[in-house]
Amino acid sequence: MIHINSTICQNLNPVHLLMFYYGRADVDTTWKGKVYNPIASRLFYIVSGTADIKLMDNQVLTMEAGKWYLFPAGCSFEYSCEDHLDHIYFQVKLCGVDGIDLFRKCKTPCIATLDDNKIDFFTEGINYTTLIQSLRVRQEIYNILLSVAEQNDLDLTSKNLSPCVTRAIQYIKYNPTVQLTSELIAEHAFVSVSTLTKHFRKELSISIHDYIHDMILFEAEQLLIKSDMSILDISEKFGFCDQFYFSRRFKEKFGISPREYRKTFVL
Repeated sequence: MIHINSTICQNLNPVHLLMFYYGRADVDTTWKGKVYNPIASRLFYIVSGTADIKLMDNQVLTMEAGKWYLFPAGCSFEYSCEDHLDHIYFQVKLCGVDGIDLFRKCKTPCIATLDDNKIDFFTEGINYTTLIQSLRVRQEIYNILLSVAEQNDLDLTSKNLSPCVTRAIQYIKYNPTVQLTSELIAEHAFVSVSTLTKHFRKELSISIHDYIHDMILFEAEQLLIKSDMSILDISEKFGFCDQFYFSRRFKEKFGISPREYRKTFVL
């Protein structure tokens, strides 16, 4: 007798994990700042010390040693340390074909308690360089995200998107520029502008224009953190008319200018 479970394949195949940074830091009272409407999720493990997290509703969460904390995409917060904080940190996106973090639907931080036997692994993993080693880290992050979801009773069901929206997302992904128009995207999605606009809004709860700018500003954020490209070069890369307009849009999204973000970024 042969039994095939195609549902598992349908659930898993659209979902993938992206990792944008991974590190460990022992910080002091200078560790402070604000994360505004992030497009990806932040994951922390507190090795020692404490830190205060102020949420947008003015609630204060104290991060304590021995626990994992997930701050989902879209969750804005301020962070500070009164003494010292030794922590391991990640920026990740667990997303489906729409490119949107599945944790975004969770509006508040999630806390999980797991076995501490993986801390040495993650400490050592910071120095990993090979693909096999990197895949091991990836697998452990999957396990942690799964535990966070289970312990917080989260539903991470990925959306089923219509073919035209999937094609549009793929075209935007490989052509990230603010000069993209709905007409051009619809042409490559093989539908009319009105059809694409209707499906995009219905299925993703966001306009095509806002989706493009979210994706571009996230890519710009990564370049500010990980490269030495000038703000002018970054703005030109994504088709902004000038760096001042880019800076204004960046500040609207992240709460501070690109220059301030690059200067003060610490997590």
